[in-house]
Amino acid sequence: MAGPDAKQRLFEEVVAANQRRILAIARSYAPPNERQDLCQEIMLQMWKGLDGFQGRSAPSTWVYRVALNTAITFRRRNGRRIDPSASALDECGHDPVAPSNVATEIVILEDFLQSLGKIDRAVFLLYLEDLSYRDISDVTGLTESHVGVRINRLKKAFIQRYCGG
Repeated sequence: MAGPDAKQRLFEEVVAANQRRILAIARSYAPPNERQDLCQEIMLQMWKGLDGFQGRSAPSTWVYRVALNTAITFRRRNGRRIDPSASALDECGHDPVAPSNVATEIVILEDFLQSLGKIDRAVFLLYLEDLSYRDISDVTGLTESHVGVRINRLKKAFIQRYCGG
């Protein structure tokens, strides 16, 4: 990297391009009152690791990997389980304009995510973010075919659990 200014510019560009991804991971791994702390920890780890980013993968793949590893460590360190219904209600803010079915869908999705192990949660979250199997493979270290198998099983588990089928 050319210098501190170049590193700062690159960091700002990467954060701006991936802010939604960082927030989605924080939302899935931390309760509402700790999400900002997790986002800051993710960005700190990104800053520390930026010099080591060599461009062998897309910046978004690198961000996912750093964010997921940081979130898993954060969750393990804090040892807390999220109450999915409480976090969904906090996120919805009891907005009378918001359709109740959206709030229900959020609760269901958060409940499902919280029931998964760390790898399945990461795979399903990345799938929901519309990443390709190859990108999910790059982030998680699983083979593309294993990603496909896991996603298929997760979709079936979701349908059985919430759709009665």
